[in-house]
Amino acid sequence: MAKWTWIKASGGEKVKIDHADLKRVEQHSWRVTKGTTGRPRVVTSIRGPNGVRQTTLGKFIMKPPKGKQVYPRRFNEGLDYRRNNLIVCTLQERQQLLPKNRMGASSTYRGVSWVRSSKQWRAAIEVDGRSINLGHFKNESHAALAYNRAARKYFGKIAYQNQVGKRSYARRD
Repeated sequence: MAKWTWIKASGGEKVKIDHADLKRVEQHSWRVTKGTTGRPRVVTSIRGPNGVRQTTLGKFIMKPPKGKQVYPRRFNEGLDYRRNNLIVCTLQERQQLLPKNRMGASSTYRGVSWVRSSKQWRAAIEVDGRSINLGHFKNESHAALAYNRAARKYFGKIAYQNQVGKRSYARRD
């Protein structure tokens, strides 16, 4: 038996959830809307003692503590609201999870830029408001891998990892 299942949101969109959450989730009708970043999100309206409020499927499933939000880790696999694809974090922590905003950038990888004067790729990471130079590389993918190592060191397992050698998905802010 599959550990996950599909539910249908209004409009027919399929949403992937853990089988263990199915009973609770099925008690509400879900719809897909666009979030502030333009990405799809799954929401419902819940009536409570203070009236009706809208909540996201991620928040409904994970029940985050005050001051934290719930975000899908990957947007490239459709509407995936399985617990292992959801992360509970602050807005600041979320910034460490997002791919690079690539508009006008010299590299497609986060933490990597082209240095015209040396004709090399530079890897850098920002930690606590200061930039740390990770070195210069002849190859863009080697610079991206250096960023990945530093991101894991400074931000742990939640850190965004450049998808070197794979199709990457640009951030659309």
